[in-house]
Order: sequence, then C-alpha cells, then structure tokens
Amino acid sequence: MIGEKMKKYNCIVVFNSNKDKILFCKRVKNPYKGLYNFVGGKIEADESSINAAYRELQEETGISRSHITLHRLMDITYYYQDLILEFFVGQLREDMKLVQEINPIQWLPLTEHFTDESRFAGEQNIGHIVNVALKYPLSQEAWDNLNNGSLCIGVDGCKGGWIAAVYDHGHLQIERYHVIEEIIERYPHFNDFLIDMVIGFPSNQGHIRPDTTARSLIPGRTSTIFAVPSRQAVYMNTEAEQIEANKRILEKGLAKQTMAIMAKMRELDIFLNANPQYKNVIKESHPEVCFARLNGTVVMSKKVEFDGMSERVHILKKYIPDLEINFILTKAKELKCKADDIVDAICLAVTANLNDQGNGDSIPAEPMYDDNGLMMRMVIPEIKRE
Repeated sequence: MIGEKMKKYNCIVVFNSNKDKILFCKRVKNPYKGLYNFVGGKIEADESSINAAYRELQEETGISRSHITLHRLMDITYYYQDLILEFFVGQLREDMKLVQEINPIQWLPLTEHFTDESRFAGEQNIGHIVNVALKYPLSQEAWDNLNNGSLCIGVDGCKGGWIAAVYDHGHLQIERYHVIEEIIERYPHFNDFLIDMVIGFPSNQGHIRPDTTARSLIPGRTSTIFAVPSRQAVYMNTEAEQIEANKRILEKGLAKQTMAIMAKMRELDIFLNANPQYKNVIKESHPEVCFARLNGTVVMSKKVEFDGMSERVHILKKYIPDLEINFILTKAKELKCKADDIVDAICLAVTANLNDQGNGDSIPAEPMYDDNGLMMRMVIPEIKRE
C-alpha cells in the first residue's frame, strides 16, 4: 500500500493566543539551513501522528498538551522522496515563555511575506499552508466542554476482554485489555472511571437498581438496558442454576443478553470486592443513556450500522473535535473488536470527564447499596439547561 514504507515527518503551525503571530524556528542545519520553518520533526515507526506532533512541539518549544490543542491540518506526499509531511495546527490558550531546543524559535507576525524563498523554507509552500491554517476553526469549545488537565477512563466490554478509552490530559487513547486488573495496573490513579457493566446486584426484591430510571430516559431504546441478575445467580456455576436462583430470589428469568455477559459481571464484582479502594470509585454507566443526555434527545439509530455510528461520532466531536469515524474503524481492526465497543467506551470517557467537572448526574438520585457495599447507580451527564 502506498505510504506504508514512507518516512514520515510533521510540521506544526502554532498561533499565539491572539492569533496574530505564528511560531517559527530558524534552521541551524540542512535542509533549509538559515531559513525559517515550522517546528516539527520525525515521526517514529511505533508512534501515532498526534503523539508525535505533541512530542516534537514540546521538545522544541516547551509547549505541552496543557497549553494547546492540535488539529490535523493536511498531509503532503513526496513520492520521489518516499516522504510524507503531516501538518498540524493549534492556538495557544494563553501566551507563555518558550523553551528553545536546538533551532532558535521566534514569533513572526502575519504580515510577513511567507513566500519569500530567501527567508522561508518550503519552496513557497509555507505561504499556502499559513493561508489554509488561518481558515481552520480553532474553537475553544472542546477545551471549555472537557477538562483537558485530567485523566478519565471509559470502559466497554468486548469479546475476550475490555476496550478502554483513556482521555489523558486532552489526548484520547484507545486500548484493549484482557482483564480489569490490567487497566488498573496501567492506570492506578485517575480522576474518574466509568464502565458499561453492572456494579451492585440485588439480593432481594427490595433492592432498587437504576435500570428502571435509565429505561425511562431512553424511550424507544429501552431494550439496550438488560435485566440485572441477582447476586446469588451471578455466582452459580451453570446456566440452569443461574436461572433457577434468579427465579427464586427475584421471581424473574434471565435473558440471553444477560447470560452472555454474566462472566464479565462476575469478573468486575470479584475485582471490586478484592480491591475495596476502588469500590464506588469505579462507577457504572450506560452509553445509550449518556448519548441521549449529550445529544439532548434519544439517539434512535443503531450504532452497529454506519449511519448510527456516524451520528454518535458527530455528538462526541463536540467534546473531541479531532475524532473521526475512520480512526474508530481502524482501531477496531487493529484491536480486533467491534467499532461500536470503541464508540461506547469513548462516550463513557467523555461522561467521566464531565462528571469530574461536576457536570454529571446519578440515577437514581438516592441510590441503594447492595449486600457487599456497592452503590447501585449509573453516572450520566447532567441535563444541560440554557
């Protein structure tokens, strides 16, 4: 495939906080020795494009993720050189003192003649790139919507494991794990952690879980919220024993959808009871309820279909502007999971971040505890009131 073996480099167009200046470095080595160029560098083979852009920017200027949000601007492919240049653009949230690495760095005003080949690198390309960058909508909306200085995790089950969407100080990472313990080993400290899995089981008919309230919030999509088994049923060995126990305790059978995730419910419950420091710290949520709150109305499309996935990605882009459906499809293939598992995990990571800011809601309003001290609740986004 074209581009697979090509060398990759990046260039980052950085505007100051007033967007009337652009940051340049003056090259001390060839190519373009003595000329002004955008900051940037080589993308390593095992490095994602966005991670490489943030790394190069911080190494050359001291500007980190907390100071700027980078957006993919364009790519230029030089086939005869087996080279791809990836361009990113961003605007400082506030002016700061820069830290020079090797090449001297300097803010230049937009009144410069960027096509002057005696001063600027790139065979007059810099003028075109600046013009394109100026048209990019560098909104602060995502920064205002989410806390980019926190680490929040959203987790959804997948076949043979778990998909974690990790929103780490303004950067989204999608990772796959075999068991819950692996996620906690990798991220023992976090600001908030939501999971699309049952936490807290009824041991009698007097125990109230959030499921009925949650269903009332998504009319027309209530089938996405499965019936929760009794604690006694979860720990029975066979399917027949589980069904019999649930009928005896709750006077209800068990649906196939519930049976299919019984092992994951048990895994999470065992982990929480063995690690009490995470009890009621890792919290249950439900993606469809969260999407309804983020959207302002129930999302009736099915996320397993392309149109449904596209609709949900559009909702999430308000919070993560760089999110694209192709990224999700590529990650699903890479991680050998379903694309909707990733979409759901991202939704919960966004919700976790909002909850960390105090923009979350708990259903029911006064949740009960199960017999093991686990709070039976779902955390979802709060209703936005104009």
